[in-house]
Amino acid sequence: MIRAVVYDADKTLWDHHNVSEFVEPIKIESQDTVVDSEGRKLVLFPEVKETLGYIKSKGLLLGMATWNFEDKVMRILSLLGIDQYFDVVVARSYPYKFIMLAHFINSLRRKGIRIRPSEILFVDDRRLHFGNIWYYIGDIKCLEMWKDLKSHKELIGVIESIMKGRNA
Repeated sequence: MIRAVVYDADKTLWDHHNVSEFVEPIKIESQDTVVDSEGRKLVLFPEVKETLGYIKSKGLLLGMATWNFEDKVMRILSLLGIDQYFDVVVARSYPYKFIMLAHFINSLRRKGIRIRPSEILFVDDRRLHFGNIWYYIGDIKCLEMWKDLKSHKELIGVIESIMKGRNA
C-alpha cells in the first residue's frame, strides 16, 4: 500500500533540465508554459495536472524532492497552478534525493503524520538516485520516468494496481 507519491521536478514534471537557472521575472506564457526574462522556457509535460489531481483525489499525500532553489520551484509551481497539490516541497541545492526524502518524511512527522518508507512511491527521471534511497531510507518504491513509465497518466494505472494489492 502507498500513502504518498513524491516527484522529482526537472525532466520529470516539466521539460526543462534546471529551473534554478531561471532569472526573474518569471512569467506564465500559456496554461502550461513558463518563460523567464532571458527567454528560457519550461513546458509542463502532458497529463501532469490530471495525474496530480487523481493522486490527491485518492487521499494520497503528494511531495516533491528536487535539486533546485526553493524560491524558483515555488514560483513556477504557483505560475503553473499546481502548487496547491503538494503537501511538502523539498528543494535543495544538492543532488542527494535520499536526504530530501528524509526531509519529506520528517516534515510529515512534524505535522503529526507518520509514514513508513514502504508507503512512499518516488518518481524521478534519473535512476542513479535509487540505490542511495534504498540504502539510506529503506524500501521506497522508485519508478524511473520515461523508462518505467511512458507517460504521467500511466502512473495512475500503477497507483491503482498498488492500491488493489497487485504488483505494478
